[in-house]
Amino acid sequence: MSLETTAGNYVQQLRHAGLRPGRRLVDLILACGDAAADPLIDLATSIPLLDEKPPVAYAPIHALRLLGELRPLRMVEPLLKKSADAAFDDLNHARAIWQQEMPQMIGRSGGSAVALLWTCVDDPNRSDIEHDMALLALAYATVIDEDVREPVVAGLHQRLMAGDNRTLNAGIVRAMAYLKLADMYGDVMARYRAGAVDQESMPAATARQMLLATATSRVADDAKLSLWERYDEFGPFPEPEDTEYQ
Repeated sequence: MSLETTAGNYVQQLRHAGLRPGRRLVDLILACGDAAADPLIDLATSIPLLDEKPPVAYAPIHALRLLGELRPLRMVEPLLKKSADAAFDDLNHARAIWQQEMPQMIGRSGGSAVALLWTCVDDPNRSDIEHDMALLALAYATVIDEDVREPVVAGLHQRLMAGDNRTLNAGIVRAMAYLKLADMYGDVMARYRAGAVDQESMPAATARQMLLATATSRVADDAKLSLWERYDEFGPFPEPEDTEYQ
């Protein structure tokens, strides 16, 4: 049996893993290295599974998080393309986790993903959600790879000050707020006053609070969490329909 087949078989077991996969299964998948990347991408982007009953609903989350451990660069494009499929106004438990963590998992690739993410941000043919997810992933990348922080922050600032796409600017402000760029507060508020930021997507009051909050932690620091810390912090947590799988 080839390593690719073995890896695929292990990844399929995530469909029955329940709230969190066992350590042995995780170790077996990660030990397959790059051979596990494609089956993990396939499972992580199987968005309709998020609407299935547990334990299947959690399989794309497990796959997504394991991609964040392996960090194959080829996951960036398919994950971004599926972000619109995962987004709904009324997110269920599994969809909410996937949508929150997808840009974190891309961001865990650090500097190697930055060029791809800027390409997405600057592509006018991409959806608003793809733009937003790429911008958040850029913010997360800066806490994984400090060497890219300065150029990414400069890129965010330059695009905000020069761009006239109000929805895109709202995503840029959100990424800046995740990084708590308090020193850019004046420029951010100036763009709001100029009507250059969509307040429905990112209200000025929210931006102000996030940029100037006195707490030391940054939202983008969530990308640093280990695999098991992530399960402890963000779930998935038991729901009534999960009880038979605990």
